[in-house]
Amino acid sequence: MNLFWTFSLLAPVCFALSNVVDNHVLHARLRDPISYNILATWPTLPVAVAIFFTWKVSFAFDAWFVGTAIGFAFAFLFILYNMAMMREQGTNVVSVLYVSPLFVAVLAAVFLGESLSFVNYVGIMLLVLSAFLVLYKRIDTKNLALGLILAYALGSAVARVAAKSALENVDVWSYFFWFLVGGLVGTGLLGVLWAKGLAGALGILDSRLTLLVLTTSGVSTIGLWLLYTAFSLGPVAIASGLTAIQPTLVFLYTIVLIRFRPDAIPHERVTGRWANVRKVVVVVLIVVGVFALTAA
Repeated sequence: MNLFWTFSLLAPVCFALSNVVDNHVLHARLRDPISYNILATWPTLPVAVAIFFTWKVSFAFDAWFVGTAIGFAFAFLFILYNMAMMREQGTNVVSVLYVSPLFVAVLAAVFLGESLSFVNYVGIMLLVLSAFLVLYKRIDTKNLALGLILAYALGSAVARVAAKSALENVDVWSYFFWFLVGGLVGTGLLGVLWAKGLAGALGILDSRLTLLVLTTSGVSTIGLWLLYTAFSLGPVAIASGLTAIQPTLVFLYTIVLIRFRPDAIPHERVTGRWANVRKVVVVVLIVVGVFALTAA
């Protein structure tokens, strides 16, 4: 069970770094959410090939069908995430995204019969609240980015519960292989439909942008493997709840990036009358939330 906590907590560390890179690329380098999604997915092909030749990949229904279907769906869901990142501060986008653990908790209880204690649910609520308190700029409720990321959050929650259901019957490497295959098929189709835009993106793909794309692709792929491994080891609601520390990590990464590259991403306002109070409250909520979520 210790590995469950380790993987659950390491996954958001990877995702948060990927979020910061995404926000930089979509803000300053490549304002094309579809092409960026394609370019960030295709580097996973060698990973899928390596898994196929080094692991006895299962062809069970829960592996090939569910894994491929979810990977294919994410090829399109990630466009919503990219569009939101292009329009909003990364901290804001990721904070709104982390209503997802609430959706997961409800769906897991209904469809998987996961039974959490009252204290566990309180822990999820506190971590989600900490995600929102990271916000240092109010999000305009008429902003399209809010609707986009909420749609992504709901789709992601459904996918996580479906993945957990599949992982109860197949090994994580087989599931992950088929998930990657689905993503490659989906973005391959997008490449055909978005050929002109993709050609334009390839035309500006210099060595620095290539490195950034490979970074976000590699880090997010590791994060997904960690998350799915956590799902295979324990409750999906708890694993998803723990990932709600991600907005705080994004904020910390962002502060470091702004220190060295102030124009790399949309400006994050980190000062103000209540800034220090919010920082303290966020830390307290995370500590208490993680403690409640890990309580027996």
